[in-house]
Amino acid sequence: MPNAQCPIPNAQFPMPNAQFPIPNSRQLRIGIGWQLSQTTGWGIYGTNLTLQLLRVPEYAPVLLVPPYLNSSQFNPLERSLLQPVLAKQAQLQEMMAKNPGKEIWCDFPVVRGLGKNFATPNVPRGKQNIGVIFLEDTRLSAEALERAKTYEAIVAGSTWNEQILKSNGIANVCTVQQGIDRTIFHPAPKSNLFRDRFVIFSGGKLEYRKGQDIVIAAFKEFSRRHPDALLLAAWHNFWPQYMLGLEQTGNVAGLPEVKEDKQIGIGEWLLANGLPENSFIDLGVIPNQQMARVIREADAAIFTSRCEGGTNLGAMESMACGIPTILSANTGHLDLLGESHCYSLRQQRPVRPTAQFSGVEGWGESDVAEVVETLEQIYANREEASQRGLAAARFMQDWTWAKQVRRFLSVIEGIL
Repeated sequence: MPNAQCPIPNAQFPMPNAQFPIPNSRQLRIGIGWQLSQTTGWGIYGTNLTLQLLRVPEYAPVLLVPPYLNSSQFNPLERSLLQPVLAKQAQLQEMMAKNPGKEIWCDFPVVRGLGKNFATPNVPRGKQNIGVIFLEDTRLSAEALERAKTYEAIVAGSTWNEQILKSNGIANVCTVQQGIDRTIFHPAPKSNLFRDRFVIFSGGKLEYRKGQDIVIAAFKEFSRRHPDALLLAAWHNFWPQYMLGLEQTGNVAGLPEVKEDKQIGIGEWLLANGLPENSFIDLGVIPNQQMARVIREADAAIFTSRCEGGTNLGAMESMACGIPTILSANTGHLDLLGESHCYSLRQQRPVRPTAQFSGVEGWGESDVAEVVETLEQIYANREEASQRGLAAARFMQDWTWAKQVRRFLSVIEGIL
């Protein structure tokens, strides 16, 4: 993942005027050191970690980075739960603004989001420091290995991540995957907005690592055979520099234009790459709590990632909704695979490094022909695909945010 902080504004929650209660003395504060939002992977993780900690009487979350959360994206109960935490964060920001240049230290544990080579945003360190990592570039510098030693525990987002870190001599690491909100992501009737179309959902920010060029090449051939096919592309990217490399794979030509308003011209790019005008919808930015209604319109979901440091939140949510889901059999996806509940792309070739990713150990290049063949299998066997999708939803019942945060706490409780 890119840096855990998203380049977007601060919270848009109305703040009550009342004095907010201090956590009781028996509560252990836990600092969260990245930005909460509803539109990025890190942001969704942080939001759900915060909400779950608020449900555990022994803990009180403290936000160390201003969030980007719009009150309209939450139901009133969640808004009420989050307001005191956000108010305290505003007070913390005011204190930091009055003490520019001073190092701030927290007398409680801090959970920090780790980027490439264990880099972190400029957030205060804590009495204990726990790193959370979704490692993608597997080439670790000597400085990164030294930074790893400054953490009492490191929580990896996938089994593959844990294996890579341990192979580099980092011992204090344990896997706890992300979760899903089953009150939102679950099987339910579709709205049938597209009537007789065969709808394919593809999510994830547009970048070389996510492999959307493979999706485009496969969909182009599949839609030639089946003009009723419709691609739903949820590919907006706040970090367009990571798109570099897509244009060098031979699957697509060029890169989409990044416009003055920071929007990405995905639709124009897909047209330039030969997709018929009525064969796709560029969905743009979708808040996480609205995503399930989009996903449930799909007959299939496809994720051809070359690498996933975690377990791919979009793939998990598609599976939880009961959608027949196609996954590349590499890296973090390996934790999700099972022939009874998803479709695995087993043909995985080595991947060439790029300027953004010099270490690609364990990455995999999916075969376009295998993607087309798998889409054909779902298209021709709708009932079988539906049963596999429902099996995926049952599989994901053990991956709720509540269960995953409990697992997270069980990992770190020994050092608190």
